[in-house]
Amino acid sequence: MIMRQLYQDNHTEIRVATELEAALHLDAIRDSVAEIGAWETWCSDQYQLEDSRKYLIDSEQKRHRGVEFNFCLFDRSSGQLIGSVGINRINQDYKFANIGYWIRTGFTGRSLAPLAVHEAARFAFNELALTRLEIVAMEGNHRSCRVAEKAGAVAEGLHRNRLYYHGEPRNAWVYSLIPSDLPA
Repeated sequence: MIMRQLYQDNHTEIRVATELEAALHLDAIRDSVAEIGAWETWCSDQYQLEDSRKYLIDSEQKRHRGVEFNFCLFDRSSGQLIGSVGINRINQDYKFANIGYWIRTGFTGRSLAPLAVHEAARFAFNELALTRLEIVAMEGNHRSCRVAEKAGAVAEGLHRNRLYYHGEPRNAWVYSLIPSDLPA
């Protein structure tokens, strides 16, 4: 169950990043603070190398415990880390989890996020035996909603006070993916 690579083609690889790649992780975040930070409180100018290192170590520990599975996207030609996709908030009793993603500024608009969602969803359904994944996108985050739609997720509505952003409740769109939503 400790799959390390989800996907690889001539241009992109989706795999587990190690603590040794913390600088690559930090570079991607620093390049994307304006875009990702508009929706995610963890992404700010204060994010440091130690934060990336801790995140990658914590991700490895959570993967080994089976409670969260984070993968990074890499551009194969440059070696740059260009995004992330993760399965988290796993509820084994009800066989569902959340799926989250971000793509580095400069690499958006290339259908990398829908690809990452598909590959992570296949992993969740096939390896973790989950039957439902939820994508939760803050109201106004049209790019994230578009990714969910391109990935084949079904919009289930705008949920009031579904997320917190900088200590304030925010409405969010909830999308779901079930195994039959994925292309064969």
